[in-house]
Amino acid sequence: MLRVAICDDSALERDILADFLSHYCNAHAIDYSCKMYDSGEPLYYELGDGGWFDIILLDILMDPPLGIDVARRLREIGYKGTIVFCTAALDFAPDSFEVGASGYLLKPYTPETFERTMHRVLSDIVENTYAIKNRSQVLHIPREEIMYVESHNSQCILHQAGQKTYTLYKKLGEIEQELTAPCFLRCHQSFLVNMNYVKAVDKDFILTNDDVVLIRKKNLKELRQIYFDYRKQIHNRY
Repeated sequence: MLRVAICDDSALERDILADFLSHYCNAHAIDYSCKMYDSGEPLYYELGDGGWFDIILLDILMDPPLGIDVARRLREIGYKGTIVFCTAALDFAPDSFEVGASGYLLKPYTPETFERTMHRVLSDIVENTYAIKNRSQVLHIPREEIMYVESHNSQCILHQAGQKTYTLYKKLGEIEQELTAPCFLRCHQSFLVNMNYVKAVDKDFILTNDDVVLIRKKNLKELRQIYFDYRKQIHNRY
């Protein structure tokens, strides 16, 4: 389910966005939920208490705190989701880059501009994140923050940068097929590693947080060479 928050101090603007969102999701068969806020404070506290939204449609020119300030605070507490600013002017464009906003919805809204924005935002979410089910929520973990995945009995444990872990009820082979970026290496029957987090390699991989990821012994030389070739490629790129 796609979770969306609409934050605007105008009830009319909130209702317009909610109506556009309903039409868009129904037209594209997207299961979604929507929660509306008339100021940034309750949104901030909900996310601070562990809530989650995949997309936040955030008005900039609200009564204090301004939307741009709410966005900064959300990033400071670790919110990694998508923020789309809603505004009648582009005066805050430089600030939007600072908080990693995914774009603007310009007022007055139209169904066409809303649809184009949602298409682009959802494409970015699918391309750059990995969707996992966590209790009753679907979280989109940035792929670049996946350090490694380990198989444990009939399930897998995904380790995210920042010491967060998630239990996935999938086989490691299935996850390997979904994480196809060159940085991910199936280095052991029970491990899939993101080579960007490897700081040392000997008989096993040592990661930047000092976790140890096993390397399949019978392919040790080959797998080490794959890692060295990858690091060389990254070095040459920059």
